[in-house]
Amino acid sequence: MKGARRDQDREGVRERGDAVRLFYSYSHKDETLLDELKAHLKLLQRVGMLETWHDRRIGPGDEWRNAIDDNLERADIILLLVSADFIASDYCYDIEMKRALERQHRKEARVIPSSFET
Repeated sequence: MKGARRDQDREGVRERGDAVRLFYSYSHKDETLLDELKAHLKLLQRVGMLETWHDRRIGPGDEWRNAIDDNLERADIILLLVSADFIASDYCYDIEMKRALERQHRKEARVIPSSFET
């Protein structure tokens, strides 16, 4: 019975469109780490439980700052892929991380920092 209940819950998420929105904040120098993490979370996307976004999804001609800001504001979870390159990036550290922590402080989103060595 518990397995059937889980299947119903998954279907409900997919039907209602209640996928959790995940924003990846990372340094482009850590793109290999991003790709590995995306592979681990792919099943959650496939079943409709997770919707992910990162800046490589910005199309040619799109306003990149607006795209990042919009998706950062809509995210339920903001995953910070923290590395030396992340900390060295003014944009990652001063803009994305600061905004993420502000949203968490106001209970608008959950921030998950993940530390990596590259």
